[in-house]
Amino acid sequence: MQNKSTKILDFSGHNVYVGLDVHGSSWAVNILVDDIEHRRFTQPPDPVVLFNYLNSHFPGANYFSAYECGFSGYHHHRKLLKLGINNIVINPADLPVTDKEKINKRDPLDSRRISRALQNNQLKGIHIFNPDHEQFRSLNRMRWKAAKEHRRVKNRIRSFLYYYGINPPSELNPEYWTMSFVNWLKQLKLPDQAGTLSMEYLLDSYQYTKDQLLKVSRHLRQQVKLHYPDIYKRLMTVPGIGPINAMCLIAEIGDMTRFKSCKQLASFVGLVPRSHQSGPKDPNCSLTYRSNKYLRTALVESAWMALRYDPALLKYYKERIIKFKTQVAIIKVAHKVLNRIRHVWLNENTYQIGLS
Repeated sequence: MQNKSTKILDFSGHNVYVGLDVHGSSWAVNILVDDIEHRRFTQPPDPVVLFNYLNSHFPGANYFSAYECGFSGYHHHRKLLKLGINNIVINPADLPVTDKEKINKRDPLDSRRISRALQNNQLKGIHIFNPDHEQFRSLNRMRWKAAKEHRRVKNRIRSFLYYYGINPPSELNPEYWTMSFVNWLKQLKLPDQAGTLSMEYLLDSYQYTKDQLLKVSRHLRQQVKLHYPDIYKRLMTVPGIGPINAMCLIAEIGDMTRFKSCKQLASFVGLVPRSHQSGPKDPNCSLTYRSNKYLRTALVESAWMALRYDPALLKYYKERIIKFKTQVAIIKVAHKVLNRIRHVWLNENTYQIGLS
């Protein structure tokens, strides 16, 4: 028979804040309840374990949690939401941290800082793509890594030739890696067999990375034409935006409406300068270190190409090159190209060349 004096726990109307420091083998957890630190502990990396603990100790409460984005991705985030825990994923750079805390870094302290900042409403969650688009973005980044590795192999071959004083014939256009140049490399014989074998291994790597790059590019193009055909075609009407950069924009931005202004979009891409003002001094700083490296690289590359096809952008660049360095001027052009991309994307129309 149940004791009449027994009270059923009910935390309705109370908020429970959970800071998570996520690792592959365990989670460091810190729980705050109404400004009181309840407990710090380590648990298996499973959202269900956390939910069962919260539900048994604080039934009926409102659960809030946060963890830093990183290697673990967003599958934990989605599971936490399904379980009824209001979770957000944060940028680690946005977590308020003192210099002393940076020096003394430990997982329990990290989880405590997250829970405190979450309780004080100091954290803002990053944008989470839906699973399908997230996987499309992974494919785009795989292509970027394949292209990077292919460039590395070509540089190794160039260094190998330079090391042994071998100068390719200029008529083979070695800077463009033409078929005739590659065939010349295959037929190249060094005085010793070991050197010839070294070149063969390098050429095997070259062919492998080339095949991988072509394969992932083909699959990426198939995916974008299947799922994003309209915006893909419109983006390529913007001067300087080819198929590769158009796919990169779609993959990394996803939903353009999440940016309320071009300034906010430029900040996400990383086309804004750092600020380091002190009193009357306000030096011109380099670009912010916070950026999307895939988009910023693509936009700067597209800006150089756009100068060839859009007279309005070329005029703008020539006016700016008088006052600024080349690097600064081309960033300003990239900012204008980004503004045009946003206009084409949101208004669902094609680009008009020559408009200022």
